[in-house]
Amino acid sequence: MDEYGKEQVEFARFLAQIGHEIRTPLNAIKGFGDLLAEEQVGPLNAIQKKYLLKIKDSAQQLLQVTNQILDWAKLESNQIKLERQAVNLSTVAREVGSLLELRMREKQIQYQVEQADWANVYGDWGRLREVLINLVSNSIKFSDTGGNIEVNFICREDQVVTCVTDYGCGMSEERLARLFEPFSKGANRPGEEPNTGLGLWICRSMVELHGGYIWVNSRLGEGTSVFFILPCADKNGKREGA
Repeated sequence: MDEYGKEQVEFARFLAQIGHEIRTPLNAIKGFGDLLAEEQVGPLNAIQKKYLLKIKDSAQQLLQVTNQILDWAKLESNQIKLERQAVNLSTVAREVGSLLELRMREKQIQYQVEQADWANVYGDWGRLREVLINLVSNSIKFSDTGGNIEVNFICREDQVVTCVTDYGCGMSEERLARLFEPFSKGANRPGEEPNTGLGLWICRSMVELHGGYIWVNSRLGEGTSVFFILPCADKNGKREGA
């Protein structure tokens, strides 16, 4: 490894350390927020519930950015380790909807996940959840108020195809051509927070680590569908056919 490569690895490790130090208090905020939401310390009135949801959503957004930085750092320094098991992607997609509920509610977005008990893949639950969080977050960001987001699944021999679709602003061919480049950012819509430009690059990297691949279909002014394909899990929770 040359000197530049060594510097990149050291920088990635530095970012990973910072990310871990930020993530620890963020997880505490989310955890105590969950306890308050469950009213384990006493009942909340409507205003308190509203403010608490905003606190939890803000913590989730910051945690998402922190996770993206951590994932980038680990990928750059080849430190990603997958803990594989059987993962039902329909269940994961519904959980992601709960995590992003406030953002969708604020834009009056309808979120629909296909009930697919058969959509079991062999992968790392946490990493695949991050993939879906990034994809659904993008769909929310680029959807119009009152829009729809759909998550559907297709069985293809020994693989599962996941499709996340929105009917928002879509993308130009120029934007599509550099979509998976690191730090590539689309134009922020009015009122939207800036982003790292790492989300889709991380999605592609994670899917490829699982032995799959990802692609996008989009038409400007009509919407976007992101597809990714992963190997199925067999009844023993292992990769089918392995």
